[in-house]
Amino acid sequence: MTARGDRDLEVPAEPTLFEHNDRLTRGDLWAWRDAVDRTTRPLAPANHDSAGNSDFGSVVAAMSDPEFYPHAPDTVDVRETHISWVFLAGDRAYKLKKPVVLPFFDYGSVARRREMCEREIELNHRLAGELYLGLRAIVRRDGRLQLAPAGPDAIEHVVEMRRFDETATLAALVAAGRATPEMLVAVGRRLAAFHANADSYPVGGEALARATQLADANFESLLTTEAIDSGRVFAARRFADAFMAGHAAILGARAAGGHVREGHGDLRAEHVLIGETVQVFDCAEFDAELRSIDVGADLAFLVMDLARLGRPDLARTLVEAYRHAGGDPGPDELIAFHAANRAWVRAKVAALRAGATGTPPTRRTDALDAASELFALGERLAWQARLPLTLIVCGPPASGKSELARGLSDVSGLPLVSSDETRERLAGLQATQRAPQDACSVSATERTYADLGAQAAGQIGVSGGVIVDATFARRNDRQAFSAACVGLPAPLVFECRAPAQVIQMRAHRREADPRRASDAGPQIAARLRGQFEPLADDVAAARHFVLRTDQPAARTVEDVIAMLDRRLAEPAAPRRLDATRRWL
Repeated sequence: MTARGDRDLEVPAEPTLFEHNDRLTRGDLWAWRDAVDRTTRPLAPANHDSAGNSDFGSVVAAMSDPEFYPHAPDTVDVRETHISWVFLAGDRAYKLKKPVVLPFFDYGSVARRREMCEREIELNHRLAGELYLGLRAIVRRDGRLQLAPAGPDAIEHVVEMRRFDETATLAALVAAGRATPEMLVAVGRRLAAFHANADSYPVGGEALARATQLADANFESLLTTEAIDSGRVFAARRFADAFMAGHAAILGARAAGGHVREGHGDLRAEHVLIGETVQVFDCAEFDAELRSIDVGADLAFLVMDLARLGRPDLARTLVEAYRHAGGDPGPDELIAFHAANRAWVRAKVAALRAGATGTPPTRRTDALDAASELFALGERLAWQARLPLTLIVCGPPASGKSELARGLSDVSGLPLVSSDETRERLAGLQATQRAPQDACSVSATERTYADLGAQAAGQIGVSGGVIVDATFARRNDRQAFSAACVGLPAPLVFECRAPAQVIQMRAHRREADPRRASDAGPQIAARLRGQFEPLADDVAAARHFVLRTDQPAARTVEDVIAMLDRRLAEPAAPRRLDATRRWL
């Protein structure tokens, strides 16, 4: 959370949102209009206290010296964050807040920094009372700076803490490979009890508007940075808008039911200390809006951070333990939505840090890398919020379906199952071996689709979603697939189409590739294209999407995601596969 400078924000005369800006959705246009409106508003003036800030550099220098401290530590380990200096001196730690003013918090005066120190101590006593020892003042006496009790002659204030073993934080334990499920069970129980006793935050019928405002402010900040392509920011905002529209009822019900509480607001793994008891420190003291949120959103910050650290399994253990202890974070898709937003908040913080005046080049590069990684994490978590999903990518051979299916699997993280690979496995062949004629018979093909359906069902049970790559040319094949996965979420079917000459060109090119999995050369591709049975009689219109695939695959992937978000905006309803009446 660092300042982005006082530069004026300029609106480009001819903005380009996406490469395919001739096919913008209405939501994209609304996003652009709102972004332009917001970025032209002036920032609030900073509340700086020049007299107090003039001594800040000398305070930092003094606190870096072991002789400054009455208990005479051997050394002082100095840490700098974007909003504080931390001095580790023997068995004590002292946090000095920087004179920083940003749109979302104000440390601009000595009085304000004292107030925030006092607020930090008070709030953190809820989850880490043993660590926070009290408020200390920095005073100038006898010609030098000294630590003293808080008083009227203070030129700065610090939070005094008991120093802890940094290898015992959850982040350090995960990095060292020493974090266990039992630890996350303890964390889940601690947080469930904390949220149960936290003060309720009345939001009434404003829950959706408040959530929208917070999300908009975050995307607004991202649009002013260079860290993330604007097209991706608009796509993320489209997802957030769609999710909140489709889940307005549950968001409102949770707010009315008392699930919005004054929580922690910054539940990162580095703030969780594992010991005889679980302690969680460093809450967001500077803004009540950031910590007065749905308890599921508070928990989702740690879910996101565990995913960032490569341990989504521990995140699942955390949520299960939280629920088992009586906590109600909401359904899995709601937790994933909040986690995605938390990742994008962290991406914004990193992006603003990269753009701050005076940031050294190496730190700027690190911050930009962090922003990019966190934004991508948010995109992956957004896919989790879209679950459960069964996406069928179908069409004639060489229509581009396999490339699209791989692209969707890559961006979503969902597993991919393929009819080509299934056929060859059932025939006992390697992926690059050509299947014998009888492997493509009617009965063999139906066995392939039945096995494909079973695979899809298995993946849904494990991952909550799956991408299915298959031709689905005949009604019997479609029925064989659906019979194997009754009771699963009704698939969404994306039918790939391309001009005949494009299909033939792709088939010729594929035939020359020794690594190909498909056996369909130019002649087979042409024949099967002519024999493809229309999907309209078997697929409900609301679940059937026709795609032109004679364009870059990345654009088609974007089109699919836009279609999914449009559906996401519809009120959530039970999703079941009805195999008694029609295929889908």
